Amino acid sequence: MIKSDKEYEILAELICELTRNCNIKEEFFAASFNLSPTEVRFLKLFAFAPSYTIKEICDALKLTPGRITHILDTLEEKKLLARIPDENDKRNIIVKLLPKATPLIQNLHQNYNKLHKDILKTVKGEEMEKIYSSLQILVDVFKKWVDEK
Repeated sequence: MIKSDKEYEILAELICELTRNCNIKEEFFAASFNLSPTEVRFLKLFAFAPSYTIKEICDALKLTPGRITHILDTLEEKKLLARIPDENDKRNIIVKLLPKATPLIQNLHQNYNKLHKDILKTVKGEEMEKIYSSLQILVDVFKKWVDEK
């Protein structure tokens, strides 16, 4: 159990180190698809649903509408996504995958899972369970903190 400021400092540094290494991994992965890490996170959403509203994307990625617009512009130039006015409410825009993007999304999803399997291949049984449990706790704690802000 953490009791001292020094132990919190060590924990904070471990989280920062994990974040730095995750960023390096994300950049490496994105570059292999000629995308930015943000474009990959954006496109990975479409592995779970064929379309989203701008608001849903903003909420999921915790990005501003302006940043979403910039990402959409680049992905539209690459002919991966299209913005479609909502037939029921013209104020809303629906973002949909274009047919060219479907194999890319499947490939992204498969390769992303493979990359993590490769990274974690030396972790066995009980250690993997500890990692999973600890990461779930960290995600929940940080998500709660973000939601309060």
